[in-house]
Amino acid sequence: MPAYFNLSVQFRREDLYPLFVRDFYAVLHKAGMAFQSGYWGFENDSLEEIIEWNQRKLEDDFELGFTEHHSHDYKQVIYGFGGYSEVRGFWMNNYPESGAFTHEIILPESDVLENGYPAKFIKEKMEELLELTIRIWQFSLVKAIQTGLEGNDASVSLSKLTGGEYPNTLPFALVEDMGNCYEDSLYNIQHVSEGRDGLLFLQK
Repeated sequence: MPAYFNLSVQFRREDLYPLFVRDFYAVLHKAGMAFQSGYWGFENDSLEEIIEWNQRKLEDDFELGFTEHHSHDYKQVIYGFGGYSEVRGFWMNNYPESGAFTHEIILPESDVLENGYPAKFIKEKMEELLELTIRIWQFSLVKAIQTGLEGNDASVSLSKLTGGEYPNTLPFALVEDMGNCYEDSLYNIQHVSEGRDGLLFLQK
């Protein structure tokens, strides 16, 4: 199994509504992420079946137990996007804190990193993924989108972001402007207003 780069799209549970999953997947499709199949035993499921399953799981506040088979979990999706060797999406509930959930979009690190050490992102790939991020940001219930590599820490919780902690930014993050005063010594911080306001963090 390769190491993965991830986009972590964060939501608050209080914003869940009956067509949430359907509407979010529609945003992904509009952003250029084409549904190809289910994953990990659900390859033959239709998008409609996956939508209904994941919506029900979120409404039930489901979390997979340590001894439960993965077939009880949220159903993952394989997308076609940008010529990457694999693009996969899945839900994580009560992550990274209770009362919140995320949709994780992952693709192999080898697709976005140049060869050699230390890790350096391919400029064109990051521009493409930043454009995708801004398109996903137009779904008004997204609270934050953080990025990282497999060896990084978990996404910073929404409560910590509200308290002024920096998001995971490897190499960028897009969050709601909560009025925090950030120093810009670590990142280039920009206000974005392309369709919806937000605060964009870029690695220097």
